[in-house]
Amino acid sequence: MEADPVLLIAEVYSFIGIVLAAFIFTSLAIKARSIGNFRFQLSIFILIWVAAEIPHVLDSLGLIDVSSYLTIGLMLHLVSMIMFAVFVGMRSLRFLHPPHGAGPFFPETSLTGPLKGPSLPRNPKGEVD
Repeated sequence: MEADPVLLIAEVYSFIGIVLAAFIFTSLAIKARSIGNFRFQLSIFILIWVAAEIPHVLDSLGLIDVSSYLTIGLMLHLVSMIMFAVFVGMRSLRFLHPPHGAGPFFPETSLTGPLKGPSLPRNPKGEVD
């Protein structure tokens, strides 16, 4: 690790943020209480991401040496990104094609229909002021 104090401080704060994120997303996963719950699935994915970042930051701080694990780390990253793509793809399909014949939810826009909002003030003759 270089002796640059700015980089050292940045890496320490990164490590603190990563550990705090781990605690927050662990509590969110526990509160979800269902494997099928979106909150649970997203929390688990982020926890895996956090677990992958901890060795990187510790290596940047000079506390551990991960140079012998670079290929394994790259493969784990590839697998996690493929799993994330499948996760997002499955959730997107459920959003666009909901079960039981219900129509997909799309926010109303100028392309799907008139937008509802406040109308312009009109005078007694029906003209816009």
